[in-house]
Amino acid sequence: MKRHAHNWLGILEGSFLMALGILFLQSSQVAVGGITGVGLIGDRLLADLSFGQVFLVINLPFYLLAYYEKGWAFTLRTALAVTLIGVLTDLIGQYVVLDLGSAVLGALAAGALMAFGIVTLFQHNASTGGFTVLALYMERVWGVNRGWALLVIDAITIGIGLWLFGAELWFASLLVTVVMGLIIGRYRQQNTQPKLQNEAQSEKKAEKDTSGASDQASVIVQPAQS
Repeated sequence: MKRHAHNWLGILEGSFLMALGILFLQSSQVAVGGITGVGLIGDRLLADLSFGQVFLVINLPFYLLAYYEKGWAFTLRTALAVTLIGVLTDLIGQYVVLDLGSAVLGALAAGALMAFGIVTLFQHNASTGGFTVLALYMERVWGVNRGWALLVIDAITIGIGLWLFGAELWFASLLVTVVMGLIIGRYRQQNTQPKLQNEAQSEKKAEKDTSGASDQASVIVQPAQS
């Protein structure tokens, strides 16, 4: 029970950090890649919809991919995280108004907050949804390198964002990407990225085989000791 409560609180914390980071992006109108960038673009183009509503809708198709790639547990927690991010961003935005005079300051704050939010979600077997799962699917089905796939998708998203928000903010947009990459990269070595469903099953099978072999060895050795 305590472990489950810890996991759900971790998802809430990660989603809250993501929501704060998105608010900094909105206030400074800095473009960013990934599914968050698409959500900000949709929020800018669709006047009748809020960021949270756009974010929830565009993530719907990726839940099926998440299920096939990483299983039900990861999909359920990711759906919860995406919902919390959308709701918290809209809710906090109604009561907190950020007026930043510097796009660079907004980029630094947004990059740090979102990076720590993503890391926290990864540590509790969840994610922000979107293109990461799509890249894993493309790599498995078509052999496309996941790193290059994400790079191309982010480049397209940032390019559209800069066209909408203003090309003079290119440095701040680059700064968000760099800050996020540096922070997430520090924690990647701690295996924060949840494993694929097939990898986890293979490891469990290997551990079971190893433990079974150890039990057989102990049975053989014990009569010799007596």
